[in-house]
Parts: sequence; structure tokens; C-alpha cells
Amino acid sequence: MLKLIPYPKQVTEGEGTVKTATDEFGAPKYERVYDEGMAAENYELTVTDNGAKIRAGSQSGFIYGETTLNLLTSSAEPIAATRICDGPKWAWRGYMLDVSRYFFSVDDVKKQIDFMAVLKLNVLHLHLTDDQGWRVEIKKYPRLTEVGAWRRRTLFRLKRHGGYYTQEELKEIVSYAHANGIKVVPEIEFPGHFTAVIAAYPELGCYGKGVKVAENFGVKYDVACLGNPQVMQFVKDVLSELFPIFTDEYYHIGGDEVLYQRYELCPKCRKAKEEAGAKSWAELQARFVNEIAAFLNENGKRTITWNEAVPSGKVDKSIIWQYWQGGLDESALATEINAGRQVIISSRCPYYLDLPYATNTLRAIAEYRDVPQGADPEKVLGLEFALWTELVPDQRNAEKKMFPRLALMAEKAWRGEVADDFPVRYTEIAEKLIALGADIPEKLKMPPKGIAAVIDKIWFNRSQLYWGAITNLIGNIKATVAAKKQNREMEDGKKDV
Repeated sequence: MLKLIPYPKQVTEGEGTVKTATDEFGAPKYERVYDEGMAAENYELTVTDNGAKIRAGSQSGFIYGETTLNLLTSSAEPIAATRICDGPKWAWRGYMLDVSRYFFSVDDVKKQIDFMAVLKLNVLHLHLTDDQGWRVEIKKYPRLTEVGAWRRRTLFRLKRHGGYYTQEELKEIVSYAHANGIKVVPEIEFPGHFTAVIAAYPELGCYGKGVKVAENFGVKYDVACLGNPQVMQFVKDVLSELFPIFTDEYYHIGGDEVLYQRYELCPKCRKAKEEAGAKSWAELQARFVNEIAAFLNENGKRTITWNEAVPSGKVDKSIIWQYWQGGLDESALATEINAGRQVIISSRCPYYLDLPYATNTLRAIAEYRDVPQGADPEKVLGLEFALWTELVPDQRNAEKKMFPRLALMAEKAWRGEVADDFPVRYTEIAEKLIALGADIPEKLKMPPKGIAAVIDKIWFNRSQLYWGAITNLIGNIKATVAAKKQNREMEDGKKDV
């Protein structure tokens, strides 16, 4: 069996061996045959005494065929005469990199794109903004990067941290991804996970009060004010600056983990809810999400949100859910899918790479059912695997979290299943990843076992018990007291008049 990941769908090996010709750079030569009748990402690769040939119907197909040929011929040894007919099960084979918590350089992002290309993943989801940092230059709002891109400390490092990408750097990343057959999806969080924005522009929060860029993980209480028309204009301004940079079809606007305590106390938000005739804060949020989705649609884009961004049921069915099990059970997900909602499966367990190997095991990944029981599989776009980085401070730690799990995930996304011989084939692929610069020590080529796995899990769970949780609660109490005082003063002012 060929040592390839993902393993092709159909492989026929002939008798004898052949030696492929190479170009001046040492890359294997091949004949390129365009076949408009082939599915967009499918390819056929034949290697015989007469040379190599790749048949495909799109540039993506040729890229995947060439990737397979490069892996087959990476050593100087002759290979068996081979015919491979291949194509993916899922159209969406994504990887999400969170650069908001810890900033990753352009070179680090490119390196991860290299890994994605070897594994035939085709969507890079860049989580660019959150409470802990704003990472994209917006020329109309310079304080987003002057203030919002920097925090005084992080969870484990008591020193200033931050950074951001210029628009030219992001264009460079997108161009590099496209050259490897990978689309790039930017995520700009709204209306929750908005602390870094409010730190830079306090008027976009409910009380015009300055807050700090978040120094710890967790869901924050300060959110975008839904009663301030400047907020919607801000979002549209930001997206308008991103359109020339992120030229692919999909845009992610977050929408998850929105706490409504501020809205209950905010006169402007309460007025907006009343004027809209909304029965709940979720319904009011849905109206804003719909407006942003309509704006994106007018500009040729499709909208993605995390699944709990639409709890009211009022959000347009054209909006794609990224499902991470945020308070939604499988039966409810199946109902939503069958009602017409397209979905990307990105379940926290087992598809979050920041969770320890003892929690999200290779077996759990391989055995997870991606289509909820009773759901229409045609509405499932595919799979996405997420690396959140509050506990992953740099590229070296990212690679420890990624491998071997990302390789196994990629095989599942491509084939829909993982073969039993994956560990044998991974040993070979690990060498290819190391050749691309991956820091995968020998002992980490496969996940930790026994006592090492137990320690890994204990460390992760311990790291969740930090003072940041108490800081969040205390901060909310202070803000609530201040808000009530401000509201009383406003009411007293009206009475005096």
C-alpha cells in the first residue's frame, strides 16, 4: 500500500517499477490533460514507462494530482507503475487558525498553509478578531491596531503581547494560499467577543466607557451596542476594506457567545428592541446578523456564523452554520439542516486541536459521525478543524497540537473514513512534514500514551482554572453597578427637567 495521506480512493499498481523524469528543479515532470467532464477537485494520475500524466477538470484537480505525484516520487527510488483515480468526499475541508489570542507571523501562517497543501485541505479560516486582540489593519479605524491589537499580558506570560497584519501582508497570505488551492475565510467577530474593539473605540460599547483588551480567556460581558447606529456602520466599513483582500466567497462574522446582560441595562439597546418589535435579545441580534448578511450578499459574499448565533430562529436560511455544539443537540441540528440550513461540522469534541490528545483522541476523530442522524447529507458542506490559541503561544506548540491529529482529520475529510493502517502511513508523511519545517520530535510523531496522556489532560484541565474567570465576574459586577448608577442619574435628570 502506498504511504499517502489522505489515501486515494482508487489505486491500481502495475508490475515492475518506473523512474519518473524531473525538471531542472528536481520536480517530477508530467503531462497535463484537461477533462471538462471531471468533477472540480477530482484527478487521475498515471505513472508508466512513458512518463506521468495528470487528468483533471480544474486547477484544484491538477494541484492535488501534483501533490500526490510529488509524495510518490519524493525519494530517489523508482516507484511502481501506478494509476490513481481520486477525489474528495467533502467539498469543505477546513482548518481554523486563531491568531487573535496569540499572534502568528506571516511566515508561520505560510508554513501552516504548506502543511494544509500536503494534506489536501482547501479552506483556511483565519480567526482575526476577538476579545484578546484585533489583528487586521483597517485604515478608517487606526486605533483598532494601535490599541486593540495589544494586551498587557496573556494567561501564562506576564508581558505585553500583540501584533497585526497589514493589508498588504494579508494579500500576501491570500495569494500564497490560492497558489496552493486553498481559499481563505476571514472571521470578524460581532456582536460578542468585541472587547478589543471597545478598548479602541469605547463609543461602540453600551456605555462609552473604556475597557482593556482582554488579558484572559472566557466569555466577556462587554459587547457591541445594538442601539447605536454607528456599530452597524463600523461593521460595514470594516468589511468594505476587507473585500479587496479576501476575495473568496465566504466571510465569517462570529455571532457566538453573546451575553445579553449589558443590553438589559442599556437604554439605547432597550429602545432599539422596542422599536424593532423584537420579542427577545436573540431576535434583535438576528436582525443585525441578517443586515450584515444582506450587505455581504450585495458584495458577492456568503455569510457564516457559529451555530448559536441564531437561537431565535429568525436568521436567514442563506447563512451557513459552523456547528461546534454550542448548546445545540444533534436532533435540533438535523431539523435545521432539513429545513434548508447549510452546515460545516466543526464539533468541539473531537475536532478542536487545542484540546488534549487524551480528550480528542485519534479514535474519537476517526469514529465521529459527521452527518447527524436523520439529516440531509447534501446540506453538510464538509468538515473544519479548529486550533484556538490561548494555550498555544507559538508555532512550535501549534505543531505539537496539530500532528498527528490534523493528518488524520484531513484523511477523514477527504475519504469520509480513516483506514486502520493510518499509523504506518503517517510515519512516512511525518517525514514530509518535517522536511517542510514541522517541529515534530520523534516522541511526538504519534500522540502521548499512558501516563503522558494523563498528564496532558490534567494540565489542560488545570489551565482552565485561572483567575481570569473571577476577573470576568468581578468586572461584570463593577460594570453592572456603574450602569445602574448611570441609568438612575439619567432618570433623575429627566425628573429635574
